[in-house]
Amino acid sequence: MTTSTPDDKGGPLRAELEGAAFQADPHALLRQLTDSGAAHRCEPDDVPPQLLITGYDAARQVLTDPRVSKRSERAGLEPGWLMSGVRDEIGIDYMLTVDPPDHTRLRRLVTRAFTPQQIEALRPRTQEMAGRFADAVLAQETPELIDGFAARVPIAVICELLGVPLDDWDRFRWASEQIVSPVAGSDREEAYVWMSGYLAELIAAKRADPGQDLLSALADDTVEDRLTDPELVGMAFLLLIAGYETTADLIGAVLLGLAQQPYLFEVLRADPSLVPAAVEEFLRLDGPVLTATERFATEDMRVGEVPVRRGDMLLVSLAAADRDPARFEEPDSFRLGRSAGHVAFGHGVHHCLGAPLARMEATVAITVMLERVESLELAVDAADLEWVPGLLMRGVRRLPVSVVVAGNSNSRLC
Repeated sequence: MTTSTPDDKGGPLRAELEGAAFQADPHALLRQLTDSGAAHRCEPDDVPPQLLITGYDAARQVLTDPRVSKRSERAGLEPGWLMSGVRDEIGIDYMLTVDPPDHTRLRRLVTRAFTPQQIEALRPRTQEMAGRFADAVLAQETPELIDGFAARVPIAVICELLGVPLDDWDRFRWASEQIVSPVAGSDREEAYVWMSGYLAELIAAKRADPGQDLLSALADDTVEDRLTDPELVGMAFLLLIAGYETTADLIGAVLLGLAQQPYLFEVLRADPSLVPAAVEEFLRLDGPVLTATERFATEDMRVGEVPVRRGDMLLVSLAAADRDPARFEEPDSFRLGRSAGHVAFGHGVHHCLGAPLARMEATVAITVMLERVESLELAVDAADLEWVPGLLMRGVRRLPVSVVVAGNSNSRLC
């Protein structure tokens, strides 16, 4: 393998990050990068110049450094650059794309929906929906746990929280997948246009006939310091995509891990109180976000011993940080009850607002499945699993399984 080193002028790292081997197993390359330095230039002619940040300490530094901004114009660049190195011509400003104090204001307006009390209030309804989805998928001759279960739980919960009808489930999923795609193109732009237009119409409807949902509360014209219409669209946009895509991938990762580790499956089935700890370790080991969204150096600085120039795009590898042997003993091994400290949800002011909701949904979903299934195995070779492409997200597309349903001696085989 040939990669750029921390102090040379670049190399074919971008090609490796986009290659099939990386998509199948990103951790092998990320470990080599972590061992060789804190920052790695992707290509010598990237515009803007892009550096992949690896290692736990380096990641936490960049995620909290005041010299690093979410706004490319603060780094002397045109606004709207994406991780792919292209301009986002239809970009929508939301919490992930702004710095304090704008970020502080936006986050404050939605924080009340993600308090521990609010999350616990959602638990019974989440259990009800997860149980219904689990029963449906396990009744099929070919249980496929991503489309049939892992993806359905979070989209149902976030749509109910926001007050978004579930009628457009398939369209929402299509749009979400296009928007997080590593390749900018007509489908991605079409998805942006469709979702932003849909949300603008929905917000207008909420103002005319408000309900008891979060979107109605955010659209209330009488609220002091209310969101503007573009801010409302951006907020709903972020909450929908972040609330669905990452949690679906997390639930899928846990289910895949349990299918590959029968002993762990038995341990959790015997003691469901251990499920939250297992979810936490899967977040560290196979978190749904490989790389945090782009940031930009607003002045010359150093990351570890690596010089960074003003205008450099910094891509923080959360996956590399969470398997850094300098921070975690035997980082590639699953350890139930490992001490906390992962950065799967980010770090600093942009730490994921929905982390408590994602943890609750994953815990409920896995517990519901454990209650209904006596054994769980992959129905295909692990090497044949297909993964979501790109450097941003990490998730298995389909998870065909062989199960024995509790109380039923007949296996349901894919």
